[in-house]
Amino acid sequence: MITAVRLLVLTGPHKNRRFCFCGPTRCEIGRDLECFVQLSGKERDRLISRHHCQLDINLPLIQVRDLGSINGTYINGKKVEPVPKANPTNKMNSRIVITNGDLLTVGGTTLRVNVVNCPHADNEMDGKSIWKAGETAKKDCPLQC
Repeated sequence: MITAVRLLVLTGPHKNRRFCFCGPTRCEIGRDLECFVQLSGKERDRLISRHHCQLDINLPLIQVRDLGSINGTYINGKKVEPVPKANPTNKMNSRIVITNGDLLTVGGTTLRVNVVNCPHADNEMDGKSIWKAGETAKKDCPLQC
């Protein structure tokens, strides 16, 4: 059984998309093609910055920091202060710890953060291994944890 972090999109044009993380991972959420959690393609996505926020996952710790987005990053309705532009090396003060069940809102899209024990993650689906060797993140995760 693997402990994993699952992001489930609750609102917006990407509703029901899932992103899973099963190891130490740093990823960005935004509209840019480089973002692992890419939320783009619809008019409503214009509220999301190209590089909106960053997640640092190293279970049991999950942290988020706003990357200077125009419309802000929110955890359970509380605004995450962006990285100070005057002192970008002082990134630790701008990180907020996320816990199981928290709601992460970027632009007009809300995602629920869940820490799950996934008995299926170390198995196979349709004869294929679900996680490749060394893989720690999966887009549109097929697991039903």
